[in-house]
Amino acid sequence: MAVDGSPWLSLAQEFSEAAAGPFWLGTALALAASLACFVMAFLWLRKARLIEDTPTSRIRSAAQGYVELEGLAHLLPGPDIVSPLTGTRCCWWRYRVQKRERQWIDGRRQDRWRTIESATSDDLFMLADQTGDCVVDPAGAKVYPSLQRRWRGHGRRPLHVPEKTPWLQFGDYRYEEALIGAGDPVHALGWFRTQSGTPTFDESADLTALLREWKRDQATLLERFDADGDGRIDLQEWEAARRGALEQGRRAHVEHAVDPDVHVLCRPRDRRPFVLSTLPQEQLARRYRLGALGLLICSLISGTCGIFALTARGLM
Repeated sequence: MAVDGSPWLSLAQEFSEAAAGPFWLGTALALAASLACFVMAFLWLRKARLIEDTPTSRIRSAAQGYVELEGLAHLLPGPDIVSPLTGTRCCWWRYRVQKRERQWIDGRRQDRWRTIESATSDDLFMLADQTGDCVVDPAGAKVYPSLQRRWRGHGRRPLHVPEKTPWLQFGDYRYEEALIGAGDPVHALGWFRTQSGTPTFDESADLTALLREWKRDQATLLERFDADGDGRIDLQEWEAARRGALEQGRRAHVEHAVDPDVHVLCRPRDRRPFVLSTLPQEQLARRYRLGALGLLICSLISGTCGIFALTARGLM
């Protein structure tokens, strides 16, 4: 700052002479951003404390309710879980496909990326430690995957799959994929429950019955699985519907299981975080703490700007 404070005096004069509408809009946005960042910083710090303070339980002896588990991710018996974007065998996936759209505004070309396809896995998988196994229902979880990559190509589906995000990229399509692989270490926070028994069931018969029921409601079937929007279900989309029906049947089976050895980890009933992370506990907690610090700094900067504007206007 200059000794005579001229830059600040000049800025204060601009605020004092600004039109009422823009002044109040900008000031309100600054104060609102300050409050929002402060609240978010508190929530992120709370998550860090929760991760640090919740003791890690063994699956065999875990109490019913909110727990922290650590183990290795494994596939359940049956069909493999495969990422729809690259066909990679995994325990969990998330992907997005974007297409570049060019438009001319005032004689200048502007590009924007429009998401044309995206999905997140909700397939059940297994978490295993030295004492036992636990079925994980990832629906609603905040996931920190072991592999994240982003690359570009020339079609709706990539012709090649890089091992990691490349430096140089070309093409009008952009692909993003995140995976948890089989055998990856997973740190999990969620709602743990133990079922009381498992009745026998015919998976094939249940699958057939559920698909038959879905086919009766063509509108809902197209809404859920017509990925390319052509008004019909092709072979690839029908396979996706079959996988969805299979997973729904399995989830229903797990929900009604009565086997005392069947443990399930899922989203908590309350607002406590449901986290599946391939990061170690210490690194995950540090990430939340650094995020909270960044949000707190943003809160202080935004709040200072808002107060400065009010002071320059002679309102404080």
